[in-house]
Amino acid sequence: MRRTVFSSLALGALSACASVPEPDNAVITAPTLVEAVRAAPPPPVIEPPAEPPKQETRRGQRPPTPQQALAAANRAARQTPAAAAFVDATLFYAYEPGALYELHTNPAFISTILLEPGETLIDIAAGDTARWMVSNTVSGAGEGGSTLVMVKPQTAGLRTNIVLATNRRAYLIEAVSAAGDGYAAQIAWRYPPPPAPPIVEKPNPVPRAINDAYRIRPPRAGAPPWTPVRVFDDGLRTWIEFPADIAAVPGSPGRGRPGVGDMPPLFVRTGEGTELVNYRVQSNRYIVDRVFDVAELRLGRVDPIVVRIERRRPSRTMRARS
Repeated sequence: MRRTVFSSLALGALSACASVPEPDNAVITAPTLVEAVRAAPPPPVIEPPAEPPKQETRRGQRPPTPQQALAAANRAARQTPAAAAFVDATLFYAYEPGALYELHTNPAFISTILLEPGETLIDIAAGDTARWMVSNTVSGAGEGGSTLVMVKPQTAGLRTNIVLATNRRAYLIEAVSAAGDGYAAQIAWRYPPPPAPPIVEKPNPVPRAINDAYRIRPPRAGAPPWTPVRVFDDGLRTWIEFPADIAAVPGSPGRGRPGVGDMPPLFVRTGEGTELVNYRVQSNRYIVDRVFDVAELRLGRVDPIVVRIERRRPSRTMRARS
């Protein structure tokens, strides 16, 4: 009897709950909340930071070490002897700031370094002063004097560097010693022409007479392409004019510019012999700050090509050069 009454009461309560209507502020059921979440826009995707590429560890693909980078830079800046750069026993380098110049020495001989006339040596230093003798002196006097640095190793198989600081430039030299008969008796430099000074207009310049009575004598085998087309002087200076298509500005071999072997050096014959003469380069002309009677343009070492220049006696009617 009691079980029947309890069951009836439970059924009645369930019927009453089912018939009660939902209020307006009813709590959202679980299925409704899931649908709202699905309808919302997805959050932005944040990519993790990219990892730096890993260095290759296989042989030949590793980055160069500091020592390897320094060795590569020195190889690129090093200038070595070339057969066409010799004039007699003097090896001429094309001067460039920051370049390394090789000096090949021998324990049985003294090698010399010749600086530009009028250039003053301020300081000199060598990496190995125990096994290398380095000293300096002056050849000549006055403004035409040149500093001469003498280098001698004590034994073969040595290598060091020498730094020369002057009032005009710095020289970086790598000295190497070896046995045998070969050595550099002397090294010197060809220098780029100085920048032209600004042109200053001078009122009523005094005309200066010029003399173009020069004889140009090329070799019998044929005139080289750099044979001068005209030579003249004004009593103080001499101009040697080459063909207009000659690139007369000296540069550094192998770097896209004309090399020192492309244009011949100038020698002047005097009563004491032949001497190398300094000159300035202006377009396709050599400008020599002196007047000479006989000079030679020589190119080559073993069998040089020689073009002779002879100054004849000027005529009485000399043209005026303004």
